[in-house]
Amino acid sequence: MTQRNPLNSRYQSDEKLGKTRKSAAAAKPSTKAAATVCAAPPKTKKEKRAEEAARARKIRARQLPQQRDAQFNVPTPEYKRVRRLWWIVLITAIVLVTVSFLLTKVPGVPVELSTVILVIAYAFIIYAIYLDVGKTRKLRRAYQVAVLNNKSKAIRAEQKRMHAQNVEAARKRAEQPEEAPTPRKGVFARLFGKKK
Repeated sequence: MTQRNPLNSRYQSDEKLGKTRKSAAAAKPSTKAAATVCAAPPKTKKEKRAEEAARARKIRARQLPQQRDAQFNVPTPEYKRVRRLWWIVLITAIVLVTVSFLLTKVPGVPVELSTVILVIAYAFIIYAIYLDVGKTRKLRRAYQVAVLNNKSKAIRAEQKRMHAQNVEAARKRAEQPEEAPTPRKGVFARLFGKKK
């Protein structure tokens, strides 16, 4: 309520008038210190294995585009020659189609010339499709098979070394006793905690 007349006697005293209502927040129980902080329970062996498997899947997913690039960018000279020829044929076909359509706009040029150039362009397009679908695909497949079935001594030695490493790591994990999980420390405890 507003003060109507400051000269009124009820507004001239220095006493506190009325009383204020306490807020609803004061009625709520106060929270204990760090009651909302939840420490993650230690992970079981099964959860750790699942995490490692997920990590391995992510690594494989990252390597997949690189493997795809290796399959489609075959480094053999024959493949490069066929691919270069494909680009030349395709660009020539595009140029011929453009010339054919431009000749229809020029007065005095017979329509038959434009049609002949367009037929030649279509022949180039069909040849480009043949090069892409036929020859380059065969070369790519042959390269893939050669890479997958590569049995050179160096590759076999590398495969054996990797297998031995995996066996050794599995043996060490099996021998290692299960460690008691260490309690996780907060950020400030790590920064200002005691040094050992």
